[in-house]
Amino acid sequence: MTGHTSYSFDCERWRHGCGECPYLSVYPPLDRDTTAALWRLKRAVYRRSRLTLVVPSRWLEHLTRESPLLRELPVHRIPHGIDTTVFAPGSQAEARRKLKLPLDCRIVFFSAWDLNEPRKGLALLLDAWRRLDPQPLMLLAGGGQAPDGDGVKALGPVRDDRLLADAYRAADVYAVPTTADVLTKTAPEAIATGTPCVAFDRGGVTDVVRHYESGYQARFGDVHDLRNGLALLLGDDGLRSRLGRGGRELAEREFSTEVQVDRYLTLYEDALAS
Repeated sequence: MTGHTSYSFDCERWRHGCGECPYLSVYPPLDRDTTAALWRLKRAVYRRSRLTLVVPSRWLEHLTRESPLLRELPVHRIPHGIDTTVFAPGSQAEARRKLKLPLDCRIVFFSAWDLNEPRKGLALLLDAWRRLDPQPLMLLAGGGQAPDGDGVKALGPVRDDRLLADAYRAADVYAVPTTADVLTKTAPEAIATGTPCVAFDRGGVTDVVRHYESGYQARFGDVHDLRNGLALLLGDDGLRSRLGRGGRELAEREFSTEVQVDRYLTLYEDALAS
């Protein structure tokens, strides 16, 4: 729906034709500004196409219905599915022993394919984490350069889903400080293991991290409120347990692979019948 970027952030030019793109260096980078021409090309192609659109989140569904390029097309929301038998609740102590993590401290977990991708928000999370007293252990998983220092444990890239599930179980809270994401894969995995999340109140992640149902929604970009959400969940065992149960129920109801498959089958059957 844009002439270039995967995420337009604060730019609204996609609403009327792009051009003068402020994010040419954002993936996939462009050497020169061809965004207006690309936007018009997409419009010409879409008008000649028979398309049914599937989006994974309410946020993207809303934007799609507002897009001049796509709003005339049928849109269906089908969240990404996860294996809720692998990503399932389990013993926190056992998970920590497997990962050689301390048993007697609070742990905040964050993961991303690339820890250094600014959009994922690790810098904002670290700022909030440094304001916590007492300071929990920060557990990280993903590629890129992990920050050095006391109180940080980096697992590196984790490609084994069972090991990743143990990391979620080992944590008291999973942090999702993303500033732009259509849904995220990690938040559904985290709530499926019964680990509540703290996230910003923006983007597709709000479908997963529901305020006081499966986690805490901090005001977008507000590091102080992100810190408050972490402190609240880390300091209240009863609330954390309730949100963990709510998250697991939400994962089974909305984000399992079985639910995703059933919704796609229904969509295909309806398309074939029309």
